[in-house]
Amino acid sequence: MKKETPWLHIVDPEGKTQDYPLAEKDVTIGRGQDNDIVFFDPKVSRNHAKIAKEGDRYVLRDLGSFNGIKVNGKLVKKADLNHGDEIMTGTATLVFHAHKGEIPSTGEKVELTKDDHYLDWQQQTIAIKPQDCEQIDSRSLLIAKTKSGIKDRQVPVFARKDKQKDRELAELSRLERMNKVLFVLYEISRHINIIHDFKELLEKIMDLIFMVIDADSGALTLLGEKAGEELIPVVAKFKDDRPKGKARASRTLINKVVQDRVALLTSNAQADARFSATESLVGQKIRSAMCVPLWQKDKIIGAIQLDSTRLGNQFTEDDLELLKAIGCQMSMILEQAKLNQKIREEEELRSRLERYHSPQVVDMIIKSEGGAKEDLLMARDVSVTILFADIVGFTRLSEKLKPLDVNQLLNLYFSRMTDVIFEYEGTLDKYVGDSLMAVFGAPVAKEDDAERAIKAALKMRKELRAMMETVTPDKKFDIRIGINSGHVVAGNIGSPKRMDYTVIGDSVNVASRLESGADPNQVLIGEETYLQIKGKFKTQEIGSRTLRGRSGQIMAYEVLD
Repeated sequence: MKKETPWLHIVDPEGKTQDYPLAEKDVTIGRGQDNDIVFFDPKVSRNHAKIAKEGDRYVLRDLGSFNGIKVNGKLVKKADLNHGDEIMTGTATLVFHAHKGEIPSTGEKVELTKDDHYLDWQQQTIAIKPQDCEQIDSRSLLIAKTKSGIKDRQVPVFARKDKQKDRELAELSRLERMNKVLFVLYEISRHINIIHDFKELLEKIMDLIFMVIDADSGALTLLGEKAGEELIPVVAKFKDDRPKGKARASRTLINKVVQDRVALLTSNAQADARFSATESLVGQKIRSAMCVPLWQKDKIIGAIQLDSTRLGNQFTEDDLELLKAIGCQMSMILEQAKLNQKIREEEELRSRLERYHSPQVVDMIIKSEGGAKEDLLMARDVSVTILFADIVGFTRLSEKLKPLDVNQLLNLYFSRMTDVIFEYEGTLDKYVGDSLMAVFGAPVAKEDDAERAIKAALKMRKELRAMMETVTPDKKFDIRIGINSGHVVAGNIGSPKRMDYTVIGDSVNVASRLESGADPNQVLIGEETYLQIKGKFKTQEIGSRTLRGRSGQIMAYEVLD
């Protein structure tokens, strides 16, 4: 019997779907055109992830992507895929199918229908303008008293106005509705900084809606980013949390709500000839539905539909007003949720970058848009200036001191030297034992990279002298500095488990050899660096030198104070 080939069911960022079979070869996912599955999404890295067949398993690996990859809502670096696993890459969703058959439920499902009969039902609509969805004015919650009771004010559109009692009931109904809206907003505000997953937040919103509106089922649907894209069901909810089948969302209702910008209430229980005065409604399938838009500023981004199928539980105009108010206020919540997500991503990225890059470079990377941000850190051929600094006689020094004293001394030294490197907008490449390596010109190149490297070296030597005045004689030491300029490959280099920004190439090796050949507190530079800074600093020619590990000689120069 032929074994079934697993496949991925893909919903791309534009809402389009396709099935992609998984064969024996690796399948790569990313924004770059050379990938097997390509997503044109700025949140997807050029080379984002890979799915490989290992024995009888299919294994997903993150290839050092910026925004990570999730399996069933959790960030992973590596994961064995099981039937029904949901993979999130940027805004795209991939579901792993190991075989035919129902996918294990990870939550309720939504079925989009084309039930045109909804529009044949009795309808009531409320037109909505973006300005109607501004944040609730807290003054509207105040109850103003007069001698006759509640102060007269405009009453809801569905309330009768001819009697004082009706006005008071309408006002109380309005206040009750506003209290429910505030309850929903308050509960969401308590969770918005805790719930980091956007879909999970939408599920929480639906849970709260069901707490204030008695519905049997409901669905939250989002629109694609571009005009004309198909609807994307996101969340389904059932009254008893034990769904039978799928929640239904009507394309007809949603399209009308989106196109006409209205909140809509519809029911098939009409007071007309179809229901005679003697006909019992008990045996009828009475249904009512409400659908309201979700706003993001002045743009509709989705819709919420609620259904009721119980006799005596038809939705009212007050229910519609309540759901409309909640839908409007979601604009503020969703904007805050997206802002929080962006802040968390930037904080995570900033935390990684600040270890190696100056604040100016970090800000430049953070402020870069989409692919430009990633391009700055992608491996590429660039011209840079490399600086190596090393402590003279560190082994002898460490033999005399206690390990804790050595650690404290190194931390003090590296802290002051790193501040100098960042002051001149260099990138800290790495610490190796008692030495450090810095790069000027990557990830962001400037015309004066070599000059800033020389200035940093001279400032480092000055800072060392000041530091040595603060330590005891047994902790004093000197440093050597070597600088060289040339072409290197710079970028994120490593394995999927650990990626570091670094530079590699012969120019790096020359800088390292210059440092090891320098005298204590001497700054040696190579020929290319000298040509770039000639006449701007006081220098003297040292002469040709044979460097360890190189067959030829290079000309070396010393930078003087």
